Parts: sequence; structure tokens; C-alpha cells
Amino acid sequence: MRRSIAYLGWHGRGNLGDDAIRSGVAASLPGQQLLDVPLYPSDLLAMSPRMLRRLPSSVPFLGGGTCVGRRNWRVHVRCGLALARGRPASAVGVGVEDPAFSGRNSFSGGGELQRWRSTLRAFDRVTVRGPRSAELLADVGVDAPVVGDPALALERPSRVVEEGRIGVNIGFGDDLWGHDPERVADAVAETCRELAARGHHLVGLAVNEADGPMLERVLGATGQPITIDSPESPEAFAASAQQCSLVVAMRLHASVLAALSGTPTVSLEYQPKCRDFARSIGAEQHLVRTDQVSPSMLLDAALALFEQRASERARLLDAVDVLRARLRAEFAHVSSIVDVPVLSGR
Repeated sequence: MRRSIAYLGWHGRGNLGDDAIRSGVAASLPGQQLLDVPLYPSDLLAMSPRMLRRLPSSVPFLGGGTCVGRRNWRVHVRCGLALARGRPASAVGVGVEDPAFSGRNSFSGGGELQRWRSTLRAFDRVTVRGPRSAELLADVGVDAPVVGDPALALERPSRVVEEGRIGVNIGFGDDLWGHDPERVADAVAETCRELAARGHHLVGLAVNEADGPMLERVLGATGQPITIDSPESPEAFAASAQQCSLVVAMRLHASVLAALSGTPTVSLEYQPKCRDFARSIGAEQHLVRTDQVSPSMLLDAALALFEQRASERARLLDAVDVLRARLRAEFAHVSSIVDVPVLSGR
């Protein structure tokens, strides 16, 4: 009898990035129903009786994004392991909170990561999003190979690039390097204005429900009619990004989905997780930290990457394909646990 997978993540709460992770997992385990592990009592009350009956025998799967090393997520994971008691549990491509960053809601101080060792022992094996996540876990005695972000397992779109179209994403979660969102917005707005003056068409790309007002602000500086694309699915976002010659992105999964599409991206590094992902695809040189950003720095980075867009697109596709192969191998292992067929590589 097939065992269900109990998915533990932050999806379905207005953030396309978390939805992209879950969609990547679902696409990699075709024919398998994923049960959503309740994070809060209200989630548990909302579950149907049928799902509640299936939950105890299901196999836990951690897909929460940057969750390891956060105190609140340690509680979520321990509760999830108690609710879904099938074993072994799986953790594929998770992110690790870097204690070097102290945000308002990072919950990573006070040696929190060390406390995750016992929790992670419940998992058959743990693989991570990027090199920094692997380094952080190695420091506490946990071996975790890099396989990439699970959103990279989504099917790659096949849209035609519109030369001169530049996608812009700006938005952030709880906090950012420098703690000064106004500085970042001003730098992006000025960069958009300069790019528009050079004949580029700027299009806003929203990842989160909260991105709209900030996108309107920075695109308003261009003098062009404001166009904001708010894709309803991760696949639609990747397709929209693929039409761009270049993307300037702040939210992590704007960069992840742009990478999936092969679109060269200047990433505004607002938290360490952005560098973690950039290192996984060899794009660290295209990061601009939010506590260092200036209009001239960001514009120079965008113009330089635009000039090498053809070679960067080819390099990026090769780098992402390496991670997609690793993800396929990991999902094949998860499939063997629950006896589900896995799609061959695309």
C-alpha cells in the first residue's frame, strides 16, 4: 500500500516562492498526493476527516525553504514529525538560516542551529539549497550535500526572449541587510529610470502579495506606463521571466525562477539566503548587497550583465541543469521510500 507524503512548508500563504518549492516537489513525485502538515491549530481544525486519518501513517517531507536553524521552525518540524509518523522522513534542498544575519524574525540566535542536530536525526538524510547551508550544518556535525532549491525541479518554460525587456522584482520578508528598505527602493527606482532612458522596457514581476506598491513606486520613475505582472503560479512566473533579456530581483525565488528560465539576473542580496542560492549556480558575482547598494552600483551591474547576457544565459542553463540532475536523484530516493514512480529528466 502506498504511503502518503506529509509536506511541511509555508506554501499557500500569498508567497509564490514557497508555492514554487511545493510545486517542484509535487512535479517530481507524480501521482503522489501530498498532505499538508498543519502548522497551527487552525490548520489542524481545517483538515478534512479523511486527511486527518491518513496523516499519522504518512512520511514527513520538509520543504519549508529557509527553515533549518530557526527556532519557530524547529517547533513546526517537531510537531510535524509527531503528527506524521511514517519513517524515514525526507528533507530535500532545504535552506539554513545563517546566524550572521540578525533580522526581526530570524529566530536564529543563541546557538539555535546546534539544537537542530537531534531534530535532523529523524530524517533519512538531509540535502540543502546551497553551499552556505551545507557549511553551516557541517559546523554542527550534520553532513548535507548541495542539491539546489526544489523549485528548480519545475518544468522549464519555452518562451521567446523579448530583447530589451527587463523584469524588475523588489520586496523582502522580515528584514534586510542594512535595515533600510528606502535606500534600496531609491536605488532600484533610479536604476529603472536610467534603463528606461536607454530604451529598455521595464516590467514589474511580483512574487508576493505585498510587492505591488513598491513595484509601482520604482517603475513610476521610468516615465513609462507601469506594467506589473503578477503570475498566479510559479510556472507562469518562470515563463514571464524567460521573456526578459535581464531580471533585477530582490526576492529569493524571483532569482530562483529566473535561473530556471535561464534569464541572467542581478540579485539584490537582502539576506544570506540569496548568496547561498547564487553560489549554488555560480552567480555570486551578480549579487549586490542591500547595505552597500547605490544607484550607480546597481546600474553598472545591470548594464554589465546585459552586455554578456548571451554567454550568461548559456552558462546559467548548464549550472541549473547540474542541480536539476541532483534533485532528480534525491526525489528518486524519496520515491523509493513511498513506492511512487518518478518522472525521467526533462
